[in-house]
Amino acid sequence: MAGIPGLLLALALLAVAPIQGQPLPALPELPLDTWEPAVREPIARAYAEALARPDDAARCGSLGMVLYAHEQYELAEASFERAHALDAGEGRWAYYLGRTEVYLARYDRASASLREALRRRPGYLPARVMLAQSLLEAGRQDESQALYEELVETSPETAEVHYGLGRIHAARGELDLAVEHLRRACALFPSFGAAHFALARAYRNRGEKEKAREHLALYQNDKLGWPTLADPLLHDIVSLRTSATDQLRRGIELAEKGELPEAAAAHEEALGVDPTLVQAHVNLIRLYGQLGQPGKAEEHYRSAIALDPNLAETHYNFGVLLTEEGRSAEAAAAFRKAIDLKPTYAEAQNNYAYSLMTSGDLEGAKRHYAAAIESRPDFRAAHFNLGRILVNQGKLQEAIDHFGQTLTPEDEETPRCTYALAAAHARAGHREEALRYMREAREKAQALGQSELLASIEKDLQALERTTSAR
Repeated sequence: MAGIPGLLLALALLAVAPIQGQPLPALPELPLDTWEPAVREPIARAYAEALARPDDAARCGSLGMVLYAHEQYELAEASFERAHALDAGEGRWAYYLGRTEVYLARYDRASASLREALRRRPGYLPARVMLAQSLLEAGRQDESQALYEELVETSPETAEVHYGLGRIHAARGELDLAVEHLRRACALFPSFGAAHFALARAYRNRGEKEKAREHLALYQNDKLGWPTLADPLLHDIVSLRTSATDQLRRGIELAEKGELPEAAAAHEEALGVDPTLVQAHVNLIRLYGQLGQPGKAEEHYRSAIALDPNLAETHYNFGVLLTEEGRSAEAAAAFRKAIDLKPTYAEAQNNYAYSLMTSGDLEGAKRHYAAAIESRPDFRAAHFNLGRILVNQGKLQEAIDHFGQTLTPEDEETPRCTYALAAAHARAGHREEALRYMREAREKAQALGQSELLASIEKDLQALERTTSAR
């Protein structure tokens, strides 16, 4: 790319030429020398093409896409403005412009751009959802609500729609409606951090403090969790990301979607750009472990500790890999190392506790389960296993207290946790509580088709009912 900045500067004068007597938005001047090569090179290529043909909407729009892909939103905005002015009928440039204006918190302008995009591409769901959001952020609640209510009818499985409506109802003090929609948003996307936070506030305002605490804890676990819509236009931009951190981010997103081979490939691409990106090595330990390629996972563990031996996550991920390989003693040592580096690492405390429990060191396991719970009070697995130890030691009320913390969230683990709570009550002589939770566990296991667990519950329930009737 030697010599190109001078060429770009000369060509920039052409970018402001009027079309049919109407002035066009100018292409931006780019600070190319301030960016790392992996970012600079693709942007410089697109910039040169746009400046060489400044009246070509596709070239100007492509520059905006590359800039957006690398989070240069203000510069992208100018490029999309020009592309849209050159070819308003295309539609995508107005959509990209609207998205960019949302990121820049220019909500009124974003609303106008997104309306224009929808005139060209009617019914495009991501544009409709973003328009409703823009109207809400611009303070135009009534317009936003009307659009969200249309979307609830046409796209009822879209979590963001229920979140938006929940926010509006909460702002108006309509707490029952707010809770209804926010609960639906959380059900559709359980790791929706913002929805859990909004729901916690709504429950608090209704005086339901326990539910508020529950959803605040879920928010704390995944503050940045946000649902994604299928968005082919945005995908065209995302595919342009080329920096190491962009590839890493893409790999993480793919992993969250369960697309593990693609996630591993994106991480490897990130390392191709920057071999010293330690987080990519750390993540690949886990990814290759999940893909059943322990040799590759171990290679990345060695690379990670060579770059930085003091990252707790490196040793934790390696401990998980070793556990799956049946190398229990080595796994325990890896978890111990993670704890030494980060004592508040709840997952490492929990896994180390499990290794101690299975080797017979129940007191040591109790200490580390308690440490996991101290760092993460809603840690279900730690509560469950600590409860098992306490039952074994005859400390039944303490066990009941811990099993009681395992009943949420409602998922495939809930029947087993409810069964454990019922059994602890039965051992403590709390027959009514034992019967209630045993029947609840039976109902939940039956609904989920958990036949083996259901058979165990049925056997114990029948015995408990016989004992109760005989008294």
